[in-house]
Amino acid sequence: MNAHRAATSQTLGLLARPRGRRIASWIYDHRRAAILVLVTILTFLSGMGTGFTLSFRLGYVLVIMLVIAFVWSRIGFARINARVRRPSRPMRVGEQLSETVEIANQGGLPNPWIEIEELTDIPGVKAGRIIDMPGVVVRRSFQVEAPMLQRGEFTLGPLVVRSADPFGLFPNSRSYQGADRLLVYPSAIPVPDFAMAHLNLSGDAGDRRRTHIVSPHVSSVRDYVAGDSMSRIHWPSTARQSRLMVKLFDQGEAGEVWVVFDQHNATVAGRDAESVDEYGATIAISTVEKYLGMQLPVGYLSYGSSPITTPPVRGGGQLEEITRNIAISKPTGSTELVDILADLDPSIGANTALVLITGSRSTDWVPALQGLARRGVNASVALLDRDSFLDEEQCTGTEADSNKNVLVDLVSAGIRTYIIKQGDPIASSLTDSVHENEFARPEEEIVDQPEELIEAAAGGVE
Repeated sequence: MNAHRAATSQTLGLLARPRGRRIASWIYDHRRAAILVLVTILTFLSGMGTGFTLSFRLGYVLVIMLVIAFVWSRIGFARINARVRRPSRPMRVGEQLSETVEIANQGGLPNPWIEIEELTDIPGVKAGRIIDMPGVVVRRSFQVEAPMLQRGEFTLGPLVVRSADPFGLFPNSRSYQGADRLLVYPSAIPVPDFAMAHLNLSGDAGDRRRTHIVSPHVSSVRDYVAGDSMSRIHWPSTARQSRLMVKLFDQGEAGEVWVVFDQHNATVAGRDAESVDEYGATIAISTVEKYLGMQLPVGYLSYGSSPITTPPVRGGGQLEEITRNIAISKPTGSTELVDILADLDPSIGANTALVLITGSRSTDWVPALQGLARRGVNASVALLDRDSFLDEEQCTGTEADSNKNVLVDLVSAGIRTYIIKQGDPIASSLTDSVHENEFARPEEEIVDQPEELIEAAAGGVE
């Protein structure tokens, strides 16, 4: 019996806690009204204690004001309705987000103050406005526009409408439409042919493979079969053989292209749109689009928050898969670049172009990349200059901020390297690679000078 009573008491206590929290929350949200109620009670008590009639009159005025405010708040907000038209497709960085917000007062009381806000986690977007609806039946609409500054998967909504009575005593809030997901793709820009332009092929050394895709390279002919396009008929061979002959195409001497985007957590530098990761994402998607547009098979590899390895293929499906991954993947990976290259090694052969995009400070992976280059892999590195991306809070003022040591090792190893700094145009940065003669250190130059010149220079400073 006692156990039953204890269980019942515990259950009632658990039910009472949420109710108590709700009451406390309501009092906090309506603290102005709560203070006014307290003042009203004190006013009546003062009147009863002193017999001062003015206190009673003031108390009646306060009661009437509380009643009017409460009724106005309930009736005036009850007939408010709102909706928002959101984008129905993925967007790209640089595009303009455009939404239409509509709100209507469908027969309630006039509302002199209505705040409309769409909750969102999109960087730099604040979708809100304060309007008035003085009439009983009123409709309002307005546009919300904001540029997309950063790639990612974001939330739009819900649409929150807030209002109150003319005295601001009883605020109301209501949500509409719930939340939708918005995918923002990275921006693709025109880039030069920096990965394939330096591929040295001679004779028939290239990896020529037959393909059903029309290309400038014709390898041979075959007999016509039903369904072949008339544009593929090779008329000279048809005349010689006295039967229809069809051209066979191959993909030419340019092999595959691999794009590797390093999203290790140690590469993080900069913030938001002006970060190593955002610049790297732009380079990655621009490179993929460049070579898929040239009808070359492109593979993609990245070990960020959403690891992906897609073998080299052509087509829009490949572009869509890679673009979506770049959009949602963040630089939180833990796989070292040297391990990524080791995993890629069996899948990559001679006359294949490899584009490596990284802001790494470690040089452990440079020998592995040099080994691939010696095997005939056409390696290019887009090295993001970490030092240029760091803000005052991130900068330590030490050598750990910079990855210049990686640049020196890459150029010394003969790897074609492009340096990308914050604020520099990416396409221009991918036009000219860095050369070894750009790394002459001032202290080395002084050591190489004759002793008499050093003594003369020292003697001139007195």
